[in-house]
Amino acid sequence: MKLTLEQKSNLESEILKQVRAEPGLSRIELAREMRIAPSTVGNYVGRLIVEGFLAESTAETENDEIEVGRPATALRLNPDGGEFIGVDFEARNIMAMSVDFSDTPVKHVHKRIEESDTIAQILRKIEQAVTAVLPGNRSRLLAIGIGVPGLVDPDRGIAIDYKYIHNWHDVELTAPLAAEFGVPVYLENTVRSMALAEMWFGQGRGQDNFLCLGIRSGIGAGIVTGGQLVRGSAHRAGEIGRWRFPWPRSDVASFFIDGNPPDEPDVELQEIASVRAILGALERARRVRGKTVLSAQSDRLTFDDVVRAAQQRDALTAQVLGVAAEMLGQAISQLVLALNSSRVILAGPLTLLGDTLLHPMRAKAEELLTACGGDVPAIINSTMGEYSGALGAAALAVHEWKPRRA
Repeated sequence: MKLTLEQKSNLESEILKQVRAEPGLSRIELAREMRIAPSTVGNYVGRLIVEGFLAESTAETENDEIEVGRPATALRLNPDGGEFIGVDFEARNIMAMSVDFSDTPVKHVHKRIEESDTIAQILRKIEQAVTAVLPGNRSRLLAIGIGVPGLVDPDRGIAIDYKYIHNWHDVELTAPLAAEFGVPVYLENTVRSMALAEMWFGQGRGQDNFLCLGIRSGIGAGIVTGGQLVRGSAHRAGEIGRWRFPWPRSDVASFFIDGNPPDEPDVELQEIASVRAILGALERARRVRGKTVLSAQSDRLTFDDVVRAAQQRDALTAQVLGVAAEMLGQAISQLVLALNSSRVILAGPLTLLGDTLLHPMRAKAEELLTACGGDVPAIINSTMGEYSGALGAAALAVHEWKPRRA
């Protein structure tokens, strides 16, 4: 049966994904993995080599079947095959990164979003971030991925809503960027982008069932089950920042409130445990509590100040972080009971706190899970750093892109 151009493109895309997942496969092994004829694989691999997407070298395997008439060869991605760009942003920061065809980072850039920025100005900064990491030869750019905070509609390329950027409603993202840069643009929720980064490059590699807790201005969960990213029926899976919990019982709990105490008996998770909430609580607390290293800071606190205070074992900082850790532990226990995940990965700036946050968070989750007979997963920090979301967005572009067939 003769394949259509689309079917041929899909087949070549699957070949590239197999080689990306298992570098060093021979053509025979690739045919076995994909359950198609070696001759068919050979034809398509040959084209991908000519197009510059694959390269091969003599395979150093003793047990591999030898292809008739030629030695076994090991297939790998050709770094010179092109580049992908990932953009990740939240309320105050834009991160962009380019990677070559073998997933090696090439360039990265960080831009700041100001509170006074309009939607048009933010979109312009996203465009500038992409431009800053473009390859020298723009024809090498193959696709762009964008990790977007809040609710998204990937099918229409629209950001639906995000609480922490003023007027961020139904913002068209993919079409303008595709028109400007002339390549396909793919969109995903930023925490799900972080989960993709962990699944392909980080602490989730080789894990079929894990959670990635992305904590910045808001909080979300990237959910992977059966080796697949869970998006939900309306792309809203993992919006746990809006979960409500009873107000914490702590004498520093009042510092999480800006103004009069609320009438509600409970509070959203992201109003206690996000980076934004922690900074706000410590900013208010240091004005009242004299005995804290943070009192010496004259400017508005940054998260670097919080990390330094935690490293100095500042009591007030430890108390505020303890409240956030306990609430995160509660959220983790509920997620694990529902999904039976084998691993929970904390991603975002809070990982810079190391065990100061991780230890009490893990202890609370273990306490609750053990009490109800649940399995206790590994609860660990991401090791991917501040550009994990951008790398995940680039990985999204890598995953969705397909070779063009003329």
